[in-house]
Amino acid sequence: MNMFYGSKRARRFALVCLSVLLICMLSFSAVKAQDSADILIWSLGYSGDYDDVLVERFNEEHDDVQIIFEDVLTGTFTENNQKVRIALDNEAGPHVLGGVDVGANLQALVSTGQVRDLTEYYRASGLIDRIPANLLSQVTVEGRIYAIPQNIESVGVFYNKDVFAELELEVPSTTEEYVDVLEAVKDAGYYGYTMGLAGGWPSALMASMFMYSSAGSEYIDVLSGMQPWTDCDNCLDGLNAFYGMVANGYANPEPLGIDYDQSLDLFYQGINVMVLNGPWFIAASASAEPDFEIGFFYLPAVNPATDIKTLGGIGGSIIITEYAPIDAAFKVVEWLTSEEVAVQALRDVSVIPAFSIEAPEDIAPLTYQIATETAANIDKIGFWPVTYLPPKVFGDMNQIVQGMIGGMLTPEELLSEMQEAHSTYLAEN
Repeated sequence: MNMFYGSKRARRFALVCLSVLLICMLSFSAVKAQDSADILIWSLGYSGDYDDVLVERFNEEHDDVQIIFEDVLTGTFTENNQKVRIALDNEAGPHVLGGVDVGANLQALVSTGQVRDLTEYYRASGLIDRIPANLLSQVTVEGRIYAIPQNIESVGVFYNKDVFAELELEVPSTTEEYVDVLEAVKDAGYYGYTMGLAGGWPSALMASMFMYSSAGSEYIDVLSGMQPWTDCDNCLDGLNAFYGMVANGYANPEPLGIDYDQSLDLFYQGINVMVLNGPWFIAASASAEPDFEIGFFYLPAVNPATDIKTLGGIGGSIIITEYAPIDAAFKVVEWLTSEEVAVQALRDVSVIPAFSIEAPEDIAPLTYQIATETAANIDKIGFWPVTYLPPKVFGDMNQIVQGMIGGMLTPEELLSEMQEAHSTYLAEN
């Protein structure tokens, strides 16, 4: 008998044994995959190296679940979104993903069918009672909750307290007082308003800050396509106030010739006295080590009757994919949304959690001020324009605002251009 092939009966017996062995191996692999305690994460949504810090802490504290962290989202906003969508479509992406933008981006991910519905998890975990209703609505798609807001951001004015003291200036509480401060700063040889718009960012956000400050929730109707841009007189008042920063010489020269980072250097150098920014600026300014103390106040409302106090919204949110090992994924999410981790992130990198915590008084005074004021005004924050606008229209808006700042468009013409861009997109899609 040929030792390699043998008889037909022997060959059949060998094939049966091999089949049984393969089935056992596959069954073992399936069980192992199902019971896997490894959670793949591409991003936790924190800036700098803080993702790595959190992953290391979690893995040190847990034996039954481990995070595998792959820093693969290194492209542009659009490139990263495409990479995530393709990965989800092929069930080859992360199990948990942080830093997800709400609005159109979240809806696009949900449309893949691979984002887990977290509605029941919210109820079972009690998370639904810890997140304000206006934030919860931003992670709800067709009545179901698909993401967990991680942090809340509100934009305000950071200012050079040394120059304010030198010029004997008080923090303004009205637009008239704010203009008086800008005039005094200008007369003293400084620039009051920091503006760097090369490349587009943050043109649409700055313009939106002033439109919220004048139009309030009416501006949300405009962004959502329910009201024409050209019918919003309050939006026009806000744009005029924004354009006045340049027209009246309150902003640094050539705002279209420098970018965001270069404009911040003007503030750190003491050339500009105030800068419109969010809580992420606290850690950034500490790293820059300016030789003056920094204070903070909200931009006074152009229209005192507005129901929106400031621009801001959800900085990022967490999703869990349908193919994730669910018990292990929930353990990671529970840890990320725990008060202990949230307080530590607030202390370490000035990230204000979107869910309720008790802010410790021993954190840096500026961080404590912004965290407590943001929490107190949570229902008066107007969400980022990209939450409502399609990304294409938001990109158009950055360019159109640049045109106004460059003197090529009047505020009235800006509204007309936005109406045309928005209407064209909605008609084509």
